[in-house]
Amino acid sequence: MALTATTNTTANTALRYLSQNNAAASSSLAKLSSGSRIVKASDDAASLAIGTKIKADVTALKQAQVNAGQASSLLQVADGGLSQTTDILMRMKALAVQAQSGSVSDNERGFLDKEFQALSGQIDAIAAQTKFNGTELLSGNIATAFSAIGTAIDGSGAAELKLTGGSEAGAYTVAYDDATGVLTVTQGTGVGAESQSVTLDNTDTAFTGSVAFDQFGLEVAFTAFDLDTVAIAANNTATVTSGAMSFQVGVSSSDTIDVTIADIRTTALGDGTNTLSDDGSGSPASIGTAAKAAGAVDIIDGALSQISEGRADVGALISRFEFAAANVATTIENLDSARSTLLDVDMAAEMSNFSSKQVLVQASVAMLAQANQMPQQLLRLLN
Repeated sequence: MALTATTNTTANTALRYLSQNNAAASSSLAKLSSGSRIVKASDDAASLAIGTKIKADVTALKQAQVNAGQASSLLQVADGGLSQTTDILMRMKALAVQAQSGSVSDNERGFLDKEFQALSGQIDAIAAQTKFNGTELLSGNIATAFSAIGTAIDGSGAAELKLTGGSEAGAYTVAYDDATGVLTVTQGTGVGAESQSVTLDNTDTAFTGSVAFDQFGLEVAFTAFDLDTVAIAANNTATVTSGAMSFQVGVSSSDTIDVTIADIRTTALGDGTNTLSDDGSGSPASIGTAAKAAGAVDIIDGALSQISEGRADVGALISRFEFAAANVATTIENLDSARSTLLDVDMAAEMSNFSSKQVLVQASVAMLAQANQMPQQLLRLLN
C-alpha cells in the first residue's frame, strides 16, 4: 500500500470497524436495558411474530381465567337460590301431607293453605330476586330448551304449531294467524301462561329468517315457512335457541362453555302435567281440601325432582369451570415459558457479548488514533 498524505486508508478502515463495533455494543446494550432479545424486527423477525402471537394468547387467557371465576361465582349465586327453593318445597310438602290427615278439617286446611300459598309466592320471589349483575338467574332467562336442534314443526290444524324435541318439548307453543301475520309464543298454560307476539310480513308466501322473543330469551329461526296456509311440510322447520350465557375460557372464540340454569318459577315447577301455578283446573296448587292436598304432593315431588336436577347441573358446571380455570393457569405458565425462550434475553450471555463489544470499541478507538498519526510520519521524508 502506497503512503499518501491525501487519503488515510488505514484510518478509514479503523473508522469502519469502530462504527460496526459501536453499533453492535449499542444493540447489546439495548437488549440488556429492555430485557428483550428482540429489540427490532431485524433481530429475529420469525421469533418476533411467534412471540407476539403467544403474548396475545397469554393476555386473552388471563381474561379467560377471570371469566371462569366469574362464571363460578354466578353459579354459586344460582345454587344458593335453588337451595332455598328446595327448603321451601320441603316445607310445602310437609304442609300438604298434614292437610291429608283425617284429623284436620277443611277449616284448618284453609289455615295451612295460607302458608302454602305464601311459600309458593316466595318461590317466584326467589326466582325474580336471585340476580348476578342485574340478570335474573332462575327465571328461565338462562335456559336452552331447544339449543341447536333442527326442530320439526308438529302442527294441529292451521292455527297452532308446537315445537317438539329437546328436553323442554312442549314448554313453548308457537301460534300463527295467517290472516294477520301475528306469530305468538306462549310459555306455560292456564292462568300462569305468558305470551309474546311478533307480526310478520304475510304478503309473501314463505318466510325464511329468525324471529326474536326477548321476553323469553328465545330466537325462532324458520326456513320456508308457509305464511298463507301454515301447511306442515317437510321444509317447514324451525331452530329455537334461547338466552344461554356463554363464557369464553380459551384463546379461540369457540372455546366457550354455555351456562343454562333451571327455571324455578311456579309456572315451570311441577310433575310434568300440572304445575304449582296450575293444578290442572286453571288455579294454583293448593291444600284447601284433602283431594287438592293429594294432588299438591305429586306436584311438589315433581318440583323437587326438577330442583335436584337443576342443582346437579349447576354443580357440574361449577366443577367444569374450576377445571377449565386450572387448565388455563397451566397453559398460561407454559406459554409464558415459551414466549420467554423466544423473546427474553439471556442476561449472562448478553453481558458477556456486551463486554466483548466494549473491548472491540475501545480497541477500534485506539487504532483509529494510531491511524490518524500515520500521515504525520510522512513529514520526516520532507526534512
